[in-house]
Amino acid sequence: MTIPSEQCKAVARHALKVFGGELKVQAYYDDFRNISVDVLTTLDSLHMGVKSLGTIGLSEIPLFTDNGEEFATRIELCAGALTEEVFWENAIASAAFFIRKSQRYVMPGDVIVDVFNDYLDAPKKPHIYLTIPFMWNDAHFPQLEFNSLKINWLQCVAIYEEERAFIEKFGGDAFDDLLSDQEINTLDPDRLAVDLSRFR
Repeated sequence: MTIPSEQCKAVARHALKVFGGELKVQAYYDDFRNISVDVLTTLDSLHMGVKSLGTIGLSEIPLFTDNGEEFATRIELCAGALTEEVFWENAIASAAFFIRKSQRYVMPGDVIVDVFNDYLDAPKKPHIYLTIPFMWNDAHFPQLEFNSLKINWLQCVAIYEEERAFIEKFGGDAFDDLLSDQEINTLDPDRLAVDLSRFR
């Protein structure tokens, strides 16, 4: 068993303070078992039957902009999901592996495509949308400063292909506005896609 670094311990404490509840931490490995990421899970901290998830360790990897400069902040991922959706831990770990392997910086409004295809048969919402965390602490997930590093969290939301195409064309801010205006419950596994009719 790998002994967690002081940074990983700080990340876990910070996430648990935001999430609340009793934690469970499990290691997830990529297909070749070359790299791993820990996923912290707390149950019923948001609502009964809803779990909070957060990666631990992604922030140990620097990310870089298109011109090769190190991105100003390190990243961890978080998500809220129904407790019975056992695939979410694997999905958030896969998203972390994608970011870690590419080492390209990610920001609110970015999409990681086809994450759920490995865990569900023909998923209705195959992609992960990254956004500013909004489910916890009155939509405020504070930054963690560890030594000289700034660590921030991005929330993972499952989205439809037509929503991905909309984000590619109009951007994440426009999509966030639609989610808010239409009061979309992103926790609902059977939610309909956002109404994009006024943009057609």
